[in-house]
Amino acid sequence: MSTANPHRRFSWLERTLLVAASLVLTVLLVAAAMLSPDSRGFGTHQKLGFGECFVVAQWGVRCPSCGMTTSWARLLDGQLTAALGANAGGVLLCLASIAAVPWMLASAIKGQWWYLRPTASLVLPAFAVLVLVLLVQWMQHTGLALLRHGWS
Repeated sequence: MSTANPHRRFSWLERTLLVAASLVLTVLLVAAAMLSPDSRGFGTHQKLGFGECFVVAQWGVRCPSCGMTTSWARLLDGQLTAALGANAGGVLLCLASIAAVPWMLASAIKGQWWYLRPTASLVLPAFAVLVLVLLVQWMQHTGLALLRHGWS
């Protein structure tokens, strides 16, 4: 049982970190909204100056995070089905980011958690679902690629 006071006020540093985190997420969301998604369903990150995925380059199969930027760009363009096909875990992260920005800003302004306090019993299952979604979709993409082309 935690001895921390759930109703304590945030310090100025904690408030500043919440605002900074919300600004970082906002920049990521705006950048993704401005990107044209790659038609392959992955590789959109290369339009930001990043290189090709190491796993794709070395083994010709997608890694669990392949399609993440594409899924954000497609979701923010209103293309839910295409976003889910690019990376369902990316869709979950994008939706969580959209919800987190106003929540963190409201919490920073209020000086304590607004509406919902992040606890281990909330965060750990959410993280487990995200990892499970990423792994299932990755196995689906990898398995299909291996069936079509074989392991080279």
